Amino acid sequence: MAKLKLRYGAISTDDHIQESPDLWTDRMSAAAFGEAIPHVIEQDDGSQTWLINGELFPRLAMVPAAMPNRRIEPLRWEDVPKATYVPGDRLKAMDHDSVDTHAFFPNIAGLTGGTFTNRGTEDWREACIRAYNDWLIDVWAEYSPRFIAQCIAPMWDVDKAVAEVRRSAKRGHKALVWHGALSNLDLPHFNDAYWDPLYATCQELDLPMALHIGAAGMLATWDGYAPYTAKALGSAAAIASNTQILANLLYSGVPERFPKLNFISVESGIGWIPYLLETLDHEYEVLECWKDGMSRKPSEYFHRQVYANFWYEHVGIEIRRHVGVDRILWETDYPHTTSTYPNSKTMRESCLAGVPGDERRAMLVDNSVRLFKLDIEE
Repeated sequence: MAKLKLRYGAISTDDHIQESPDLWTDRMSAAAFGEAIPHVIEQDDGSQTWLINGELFPRLAMVPAAMPNRRIEPLRWEDVPKATYVPGDRLKAMDHDSVDTHAFFPNIAGLTGGTFTNRGTEDWREACIRAYNDWLIDVWAEYSPRFIAQCIAPMWDVDKAVAEVRRSAKRGHKALVWHGALSNLDLPHFNDAYWDPLYATCQELDLPMALHIGAAGMLATWDGYAPYTAKALGSAAAIASNTQILANLLYSGVPERFPKLNFISVESGIGWIPYLLETLDHEYEVLECWKDGMSRKPSEYFHRQVYANFWYEHVGIEIRRHVGVDRILWETDYPHTTSTYPNSKTMRESCLAGVPGDERRAMLVDNSVRLFKLDIEE
């Protein structure tokens, strides 16, 4: 595979892929799954949406930052910007935004693959997941080294998850998109030894586990909000949800049992992290948590095994040394509402004004190269 040639000195570590209408229909057996295969359908009002195992998906595409007006969602596929689902057009958008890479999280498959966790037969779920993972490699990663593929896995069965992670890593996936609050799905708790085979596999393969915002659950949204104010609140509240995910991770015992396993707190920023670490360390000390088997302070686990990304923060960058310059990644979140596209270069330059060159390089390039094992050409 070709090396990643850096043109802009900016590796994005959180972006979203809009699954194309033919993703699953081209890769799943019609004889075996028929109409259950995810596909786009016409609705009575003339709009289109996805039909997934007989259930209507609430949205056709989550691509607001790529739209001429990010307050208007596409209602038919011809209105979905090609830059969100066609590799060549995606590269043009990335060049327009002065970004070297996009690292993919799902849209229709769910932020953690959750669309295929609680519906359909087990064979159908596994086929959907394999199709998505293979599409990311065959259509995207093999098209350009500027695309970073991250796999999803069967969350309902640890052995099946291990098998799919091994298969996907062999194909070229760089990380596992995982759920930080599995108990919310009525699955064994994230901390439970049930998941140890998966943690051991990711550690063995040096495959980081990406924990995207939105898994922990949030306060119910007031129905009096205007729609886009509600959306703004949702983005902010989702970021806050990762404080729970990270707090649990650092007390969980998982970093203790798997000291070389890396995690990424995705799309939740960095400014809050020093306060959380200070809080966790305080509680560790006053409650003598070392007596419960934690050989290190929570902050020590973080600085050894956890990364987090930013995309618009100024204060977070000012206190970056309390997070750890070697723990910080950068992102654009294209094409979601909060994305810095098409002004990502201007935004990152503003955030990093006055930051020494070696620290800029670490946060924008070197940490990501190390974490995802990217083969780069300067």
